[in-house]
Amino acid sequence: MVDCRHAAFQHPASAPVIPPEGLQILGLIARLVGGWYLFNGAVALNVWRRSMAGRRPANRIEQVRAWTILAVANLTLLGGLLLLFLSPLAPLFFLACCAVQGAYFAWARTALPPQDEAGRRARRATFGGFLIYIGVTLFTLLARDIGLLA
Repeated sequence: MVDCRHAAFQHPASAPVIPPEGLQILGLIARLVGGWYLFNGAVALNVWRRSMAGRRPANRIEQVRAWTILAVANLTLLGGLLLLFLSPLAPLFFLACCAVQGAYFAWARTALPPQDEAGRRARRATFGGFLIYIGVTLFTLLARDIGLLA
């Protein structure tokens, strides 16, 4: 169990003061974003389950890819669920998911180079999605710092 009294969960003394109606709007946005990532994590888990049903990864590269997809799907789902309930643990799951995705992209750059133009477009699209996820992760950290996640 994580102790939420830890310094990482405490609000800084210099946190910006936001009027209550602003916090309500940010809370609504955070809940919508949380619901979105909860849904996307569930879809990703379903895709992983269907693609892995009755088969084992053929080689080490496919094994790393399968485990990474499973980890990212679970972290996305849990981060979305925690953000939906405005939990102070949400930023930790978003950061963990960013770390897994970043490590995968660094690894895939050499282990799985795109073979054709379609592969390059797919890699750019997924990396673009990763950049958006980094932005959302920064939003969760901001939400924690202004006291929205309690």
